Amino acid sequence: MQKFIIVVIVLFLLIVIWAPWLTQEDAEARVVDRFNAAWEGVIDGCGFDCNGCGVTSSERALLGFKVEIEYGCGLIPADTPEYHQVDEAMVWVFGSVTGLDLP
Repeated sequence: MQKFIIVVIVLFLLIVIWAPWLTQEDAEARVVDRFNAAWEGVIDGCGFDCNGCGVTSSERALLGFKVEIEYGCGLIPADTPEYHQVDEAMVWVFGSVTGLDLP
């Protein structure tokens, strides 16, 4: 009986670490939604309305996904990468988003 419990616990942990219910597209969408919600209604805030802005990369990590975004803030002199900002967020297996530099 004790071996059975250990096997069940190990299988449960493997499933949670793998998180098949969280796809790469879902993780990227959660980060974009969280970012946009934080900046909604802020005058001269930050957003993805610039060349090359948005999700720039994402990869599976232990217990979720790491998602990198590029965005512009305020009135930038030119729409070039030197005036853009980059941030990295972590989307955990149960959907929470952490790591963004938000207001």
